[in-house]
Amino acid sequence: MLHIKKIAIASIILLASSTIALAATWTEVTTSASVNTSLEVKNAPSLVSKTSDSITLEWDKVEAATTYIVKYSKTSVATSTLPNPQYDNETDPVTTTGSVIESLEPDTEYYFSVVAVDKDNNESDTYSDELKVKTDAAEAIATSTGETVSVSPTATTESTWSLALVNVVAQDNKTVSLEFSAPLSSEPVTLKITKTSDNSDIPVSSVNPDPTSPTKVLVTIATVLDPTSSYSLTIIKATDTAWNNIKQWIDGVKEFLTSDTLPNSLEAAPAITSMSWSELNASGSLDLSGSLNPANAPELPATWTKENLIVIVALILSFGIMYTYRRKTAK
Repeated sequence: MLHIKKIAIASIILLASSTIALAATWTEVTTSASVNTSLEVKNAPSLVSKTSDSITLEWDKVEAATTYIVKYSKTSVATSTLPNPQYDNETDPVTTTGSVIESLEPDTEYYFSVVAVDKDNNESDTYSDELKVKTDAAEAIATSTGETVSVSPTATTESTWSLALVNVVAQDNKTVSLEFSAPLSSEPVTLKITKTSDNSDIPVSSVNPDPTSPTKVLVTIATVLDPTSSYSLTIIKATDTAWNNIKQWIDGVKEFLTSDTLPNSLEAAPAITSMSWSELNASGSLDLSGSLNPANAPELPATWTKENLIVIVALILSFGIMYTYRRKTAK
């Protein structure tokens, strides 16, 4: 009987030890799965532009990722029947949510997927959904010797019309001026701005042509820019008058630094010096006899601030007092 009790106790101890080990293993697997799931790139990358030898892609941001790698092949991994299919090529890690894949073959189908990488250099366990893109066909031209060669359709224009973002200047805390290397078309320019210190997106209110130059646009920020801060501006789409698209993440990215004395946006009224004293008198609002005629005062723009109204009224009253004083001293 004692022997049976010892066997039962040993069995209970062994079962408890197995249960604890299994629980620890399950916790480790669950934690690992949780970490890997946080790196998952759920959607397929999107096509931004393509030529006969390059393709530009962008994808959704993954919060836990520090870099991304684009993997690609001429055959699909998603539909492969192999036990462990792999992509034939991959790009260098990039920190942005977009990349240009170059040195591709013309008129060829490629399959693209993205993996995210965290700060410990761990890749996501699964690929993103797959994107199939076919590069443009090469264009055949005849040389001076009569030999026919194939070139990219854009090769004849890129040497003279290489559209690029050449300068970014913060004019004030809500306005950024962009200058391009060529006159822009009537197509709207789309872009995004991020603060480099925390990678936060800066909301953009509008992007409008600069009337002073066909190569410039003015960007209005929905919030305000901080002084002495670094920002990164990425052109998503821009087209010149020859209908050449900018090469995203190559010619369309610039960092700019705001000054420590960044001026405030001038969204107030026109300067109070826009109307001279003679114009005020001609309008009937100022009587040279020294009295002010409120009934004849010109209608001020609605955009004038309260402070500006106080200033102009004070100036008019001062002029009246000085005029009255001179009349009295002249008698």
